[in-house]
Amino acid sequence: MLERDAEVGRMRGLFAAAARGQGGVMLIEGPAGIGKSALAGAARRLGRTAGCRVLGARGSRLEQRFGYGVLRQLVEPVVLGADTAQRVRLLRGPAHRALTLLDSHLVSRLGGPVPGDLGAFHVLARLLVNLAKAGPVALVVDDVHWADDLSLRVFLHMLPGLAESPMAVVLAGRPSAAPGPFAELAADPAVTVLRPAPLTPAGTAALVRAVGGEAAGTRLCAACHRLTGGNPLFVRELAAAAGAAGGTAAEGDEEALRALGGPALSRWMDAVLAHLTPEAVRVAQVCAVLGEEAGPGLVAELAGGPETLARGHDELVAAGVLRGGGRLEFVHDLTRHAVHSGIAVVERSRLHRRAAELLAAGHPAPLVAAHLLETLPSGDGWVVDTLVAAADHASSRGAPRSALAFLERALQEPPTPEATAGLVRMAGEIAYWFDWPAAIGYLRRAAALAPDAAGRAEATELLGRAVVLNGRNADAITLMENALTELGDGHAELDHRLRTQIIAAAAAELDLRHTGARHLAVLSAAPRLSDEVRCQLHGFTAFWTAVVELDRDAAVSTALRVLRLRSSGMADQEASSSLSYLVLIDADHDDVLRQLDGDWSAARETGSPYTAALIGYLRVHALLARGHLAEAEAGIRQVVRLIGRVPVPLTPVFAGEILAEVHLAQGRLTAAAEALAGASADVSPYKALQCRLDLMSAQLDLAHGRAEQAVRRAEQVGRRLLADGWLNPASYPWRMVAALGKHVLGARDAALALAAEDLDLARRWGAPRALGRALRVAATVTGGRAEPELLEEAVRVLRTGPARLELATALHAFGRRTWRQHPQAGRAALTEALRLAEECGAAELARRARSALTEAGTRPPEPHAARLTPGEWRVARLAARGRTNRQIAQELNVTPKTVETHLGNIYRKLGVRNRTAMARALAATDLDHPD
Repeated sequence: MLERDAEVGRMRGLFAAAARGQGGVMLIEGPAGIGKSALAGAARRLGRTAGCRVLGARGSRLEQRFGYGVLRQLVEPVVLGADTAQRVRLLRGPAHRALTLLDSHLVSRLGGPVPGDLGAFHVLARLLVNLAKAGPVALVVDDVHWADDLSLRVFLHMLPGLAESPMAVVLAGRPSAAPGPFAELAADPAVTVLRPAPLTPAGTAALVRAVGGEAAGTRLCAACHRLTGGNPLFVRELAAAAGAAGGTAAEGDEEALRALGGPALSRWMDAVLAHLTPEAVRVAQVCAVLGEEAGPGLVAELAGGPETLARGHDELVAAGVLRGGGRLEFVHDLTRHAVHSGIAVVERSRLHRRAAELLAAGHPAPLVAAHLLETLPSGDGWVVDTLVAAADHASSRGAPRSALAFLERALQEPPTPEATAGLVRMAGEIAYWFDWPAAIGYLRRAAALAPDAAGRAEATELLGRAVVLNGRNADAITLMENALTELGDGHAELDHRLRTQIIAAAAAELDLRHTGARHLAVLSAAPRLSDEVRCQLHGFTAFWTAVVELDRDAAVSTALRVLRLRSSGMADQEASSSLSYLVLIDADHDDVLRQLDGDWSAARETGSPYTAALIGYLRVHALLARGHLAEAEAGIRQVVRLIGRVPVPLTPVFAGEILAEVHLAQGRLTAAAEALAGASADVSPYKALQCRLDLMSAQLDLAHGRAEQAVRRAEQVGRRLLADGWLNPASYPWRMVAALGKHVLGARDAALALAAEDLDLARRWGAPRALGRALRVAATVTGGRAEPELLEEAVRVLRTGPARLELATALHAFGRRTWRQHPQAGRAALTEALRLAEECGAAELARRARSALTEAGTRPPEPHAARLTPGEWRVARLAARGRTNRQIAQELNVTPKTVETHLGNIYRKLGVRNRTAMARALAATDLDHPD
C-alpha cells in the first residue's frame, strides 16, 4: 500500500458516508498490477472498520458468460447465513423472485423467470436495497473488468437512488475502451473514479527493499523503476526474481533483468514455470483452467491424481504462484491468466473440454458451457447439446447476450445440417432482443436454411420486425410480401401475422393508402382471427379511422379496445398499442397520460429496454401535447439512457425530434437547431418520422423569420402526407405552418385558404388541442373584426382539453388583441397566459406575456407556478395515502431527494407546512389534475 494514502482517504470517506445513509460508487481503475486488488482488500478492511457489512466478489473471465455471476457471489453467502425471518425480510417485495433469477441451488423454482433485462435489474436491485435496510453495506468487487454484463447492469440500474441508501460500492478493474456496462459505469458522473498512479522512484525503491532486503542497491532500484514504469506488481515480481537469480541481475544490470523477467508478467511466469517440475506445471495449468471451480477433487482428476496434486501444490506455493493454507488459489488473478495464456492452444482446449465433462454433473449449464467456449470445434454432438442447453438456461433468465454467445459457439462446432437451421433461427430470435443488426443476419440465414415455405415465412416474420426496428420499412415490406406470395394457402395464422407486420411498416412508411389498405381489407374479411391478430387489426383500424377518416369517437373507442385487450393479457403487441396510444394522445383523451405513466413504471420494472423505451417515448409525446415541457425533456433523456443499452439506430432521431420541439416551445432556437441537426446526422429515418423532422425544421425557419423556406418545407411535408391520404392535422400541422408563413409573405388568399382547410379538418376531428390551434391560426391570418371572435372561441375550446401550453398561447393572442377595447378581459387573459406559460416552462411565451401586460399598463405578477405538475401530483397522492419518502421514491423510481424537492414545491404551492395539511388541501381544493 505504498503511496496510496489519498486513495485510502477517499475510500474511508465513502464508507463513513454510507454509514450515515449516503451511499455511493467508487471505481478504482488502472492497468494490470497497479495495485487495484490491494486497494480492494483495503476497502474490505475499511468497510468493516466503518461499521458496514462487507460483501466481496471477483470478476472472472471464465464466468463472464454466466449471468449474474458477480451478484451471485455477493448475495449467496447472505442467503446461506440468513434464518427464516431474515430471509423473509431480504426477499420482500419484488426481491422475492431474485433467487429464481440467480438460479440459486438453495431453493427450488419459485415461479417463472422475470421476463426482460429491466425486470431482472429491478428485482436484484431491490434485493440489495432490502439487504441495506438492516444496516450499512459495502459491496467490493475486484477484477470488475471481467464481471458479467448483467451484474454490472444492476449496479447501473441502482445508481439514481444510491445516494439515498446506506450502501457503498467499490469496484476495481482495468480500463476498457469497449462499449458496455463497465464503460458506462466509468463514465457516469455519479461514480467516483480513482486512478492509482505508478510508484515514484522513491516508492519503487521502498518496495524493492521490502522484497529483497535493505541491501538492495540504488542501481537495482532505479533499474526496476525504469523497466516496470513503477507498476507495483511488476516491481515486486522483478525484484524477487532478481534476488533469486543473484549475479548481475541482483546488481541492477538491465539486460540481465530483461532476460530474467522483463516488464511483462507473462514472461516472468514462463521463467518461473520453466524451473518447476512437470507435476507443478500441470497443477498450475489445471488451476488456471478451472478458475473459481478449482477444488481439490477436480484438480486431482485433471492433473493426474492426488499425488500429483500434493507435490505440485507444495512446489507452487514455495514458488509464490499459489497461496498457502491449502487453497488452490493464485496469488494474483493476473498470475492465473498468465499461466492460462501460456498453455498451448490444443492442450488448453483439451483441458477445458475435460473440465466441462467433469462439471456437467451437478453444475449449472452455463458454467459447463463457459469451458466449452474455450475449446476448439470438433463436430461433437455433446458439445452442441450442452451449449444449446446453456443458451436456453441463460435466455430464460434474462441473459440474452450470454445465450447468443453459447449459440454462436454451438454453430461453430458445427451441429448437424438438420439442427443448424433451428439453431440459426434461435440465435436470431435471441439477438432480436438486444442486437437487431446481428438478428437480421441470423434471420436471413434462417430463412434461407428453412426446409419449406412455412419455415421461411416464420423466420421472415421476425426478420421483418428487426428490419423495421432498424428503420428500413420498405425493405421489410418487400421481404414479407415475398414470403406471403410463397406461403400460399393453408397457413392462415402465419399469413395474418405477416400482414399485421406489413401494415405496421406501411404506416411508418406512408404507404397506408395502398399497401396498408390492401392487407387491412384481407384481415377484415377473414372469418377467424387470433386474439393477437385481432388486437393488431383494432390498432390499425383505430389509426386509419383517426388519420384518414377523422372519426374521433370511433377511433378512440377502437383504441381503448386495444388497450383493454392488452391489459387483460389477451394480446400484447407493440405496434397496435403504439398506434392506439398515438390516437388517444391526438384525441386529447383524458386518461391517456395516466395510463402511460402506469405502463412506463411497469415496463421499466418488467419489460425489455426496447419496450420500456417505446412506452417512454409515447409518454413524452403525451407530456408535450399537454405542455409539460420540463417533464418531457427529462423523460426523453431517460428514454435515451434506457435504450442506450440496445443498439437502436433511430435513437438519436427520436431524441432530437422531441428535444427540438421542447426547445422551440421554450424559445431556445439555437438549442432546437442543434437537436435537429443531431437527429439528422447519422441515419435516414422512415418517412413518417422524416415528416416530423421536416415540419419541426419548418417551424424553426418560421421562428427565425425564414418564411419562404418554412412554407416550402411545410408544403413538401403536406404533399407526402396527402399522397397517402393523411388528413388529420393533430400530429402533422403542416397547413398551420404554411398558412403562417404565407401570411408573413403577404400571400393573404393562399394563407386564408390553408387556414380554412386546417380549421375544417380540425372541426371534423374535434379534439380541443387541434381545433384550438387551428382557430388561433385562422384568427391570425384573417385579422380584422373576426380575429377576436376566433381567438375567444379558441380559448373556450382549449379550456375543455388538457393542452395547457396551447391554451396559454391562445390566451396571449386573445389578450394582446383585445386589451385596448376590453381592458379587463384582455389583461385577465394575459395574466392567465403568463401563469400557464411559467407552469409549462415556456420561457419565451412568458416573456412576451409579461411584455404585453406591461404595455397594457398592468404590473405583471411575480413568477410562480400555482398548479402542481404531473410529477408533483403523483408524489402528493402517494404522500397523502401515508407513503414514506423512501416508499414513494421506490414506487416512482426516483431518489428520496427528488421526493423531498417535490414535497417542498407542493407545500409552497398549496400554502401548507406538513403532510396532514397537504392532504386536507388536496381533498378540499378545486385544482384540476394537470393530466
